[in-house]
Amino acid sequence: MNTKHRSAARWPKIFAVAAAGTVILSFVMVTNVIGAGGAPTVPVANPFGYKYGYKAALAELPKLYVGTSTNVNPTPRPAAKNKSIVIISSGQASISSSIPVDAAEQAAEDMGWKVTILDEKLMPSNAPGLVDQAIALKPSGIILDATDCDEARGPLLTAKADHIPVVGLYSYDCNDPTEDAGSPLFTANINFNNLPAKELGYFAESYGRGQADYIIAASHNKARVLVLNDLEVTVLKYTGAGFADQIAHSGGSQVVATLDFLAADLGPKLQQEIQAELLQHPNINWIKSPYTYATILGVVPALTAYPKGKYNVMGGEGFQPELADIQQGTVTAAMAISSAWTGWASVDTMNSLLTHKPVEPSGIGWQLIDATHNMPANPADYAPPINFEAEYLKAWGIKK
Repeated sequence: MNTKHRSAARWPKIFAVAAAGTVILSFVMVTNVIGAGGAPTVPVANPFGYKYGYKAALAELPKLYVGTSTNVNPTPRPAAKNKSIVIISSGQASISSSIPVDAAEQAAEDMGWKVTILDEKLMPSNAPGLVDQAIALKPSGIILDATDCDEARGPLLTAKADHIPVVGLYSYDCNDPTEDAGSPLFTANINFNNLPAKELGYFAESYGRGQADYIIAASHNKARVLVLNDLEVTVLKYTGAGFADQIAHSGGSQVVATLDFLAADLGPKLQQEIQAELLQHPNINWIKSPYTYATILGVVPALTAYPKGKYNVMGGEGFQPELADIQQGTVTAAMAISSAWTGWASVDTMNSLLTHKPVEPSGIGWQLIDATHNMPANPADYAPPINFEAEYLKAWGIKK
């Protein structure tokens, strides 16, 4: 397998992941090394017991089409009164951040809270200063979008000392195995189904396994995959590890090349790098994109130089542009999630902290979309099968 690895600027985390139902956890540890040049080792646990191989992948497909979302936990947890929060966005210019951040703002305003949004503008170096700015506002709490603890450890220590609760939204704490940046500094993370918040990486791993199973099944286990990834985003370390492990044990499909890129590469540079990989590895027949922005700014434009259908593409989190590309036949499938739901869940988590209640399971899951399954007539109209907004409002005791 060919791997290109470079130290990359961090990009907004792009999806929330969960799995639902009662399962037997299989924590047989496997070690995957993602990338080269001293890249972190990612622990792989297969917590939901995914089986390997073509037959197993075929059996998994109906579950992925149905989706893994469940109802929001209905336990009453009345909204705290007269609160103010600061939401720090990784970059409002990207839909990967603006959608969950705007949704969190709406949820908080429905509670009657005052909301301030601070924008890193896709520059991780802005994170420490913005956390300091948030602390100076003396809020009831801070929600940190797509910014891992190690990026702003000093200011987060200050927030902890000042007893300001911090909730991670698509963010990983300092004690995550891939970060190894000290003791945890987040007060809480969103409670995804079935696993405690401390196992957040394993949810992302399972998402990657689901993507791999689709490719294994669709290719009749003959996929030769080019994997695109950004390892500076912790969640993508886990999705990449789950995907790679599932493919490696498929008994047929293979990852033949991995291209790690910078956020600054999105656009013509990434397109050229993709085309170079395809030239170097003529047996590639599948491309895995890590998130929507990489799909629409890198993969799809790169493939305009080739006949439509020559390469299959597994997209990212299934925002509207990717769904439109599926309709047009330039993307094969995407594992759709509701980032808006994740935004609401972050506010629910903050409310639980402020009212000294347990953080309840969010119900967030994913759903596989391709040209013949779950595709709305208008890509902009896709919504998860659960009316999460109504369920949260009911749990908070709010009538609209």
